[in-house]
Amino acid sequence: MAERITFDKSLYRTEAIEAAAAAYAEYAHVELTPAADAVVVTISAAVGHDPQTVAHAFCNHVLHETIVQRRQVSEEVA
Repeated sequence: MAERITFDKSLYRTEAIEAAAAAYAEYAHVELTPAADAVVVTISAAVGHDPQTVAHAFCNHVLHETIVQRRQVSEEVA
């Protein structure tokens, strides 16, 4: 069963979503579908794990990446 998650671009950086997708590539199939104001992520074929658990961990990873990347940008500007 696939898990579908929509990340609003006003809250999450696209680069953070892409970084999380690369990090989770060995655990599941991660498909990104960009839209005008969001990125839709479909997680399927989780290897050895519950797809919902992988999806929750993926969301945490995206949030972490977004925070780290935004801090780096603000430090470069300062």
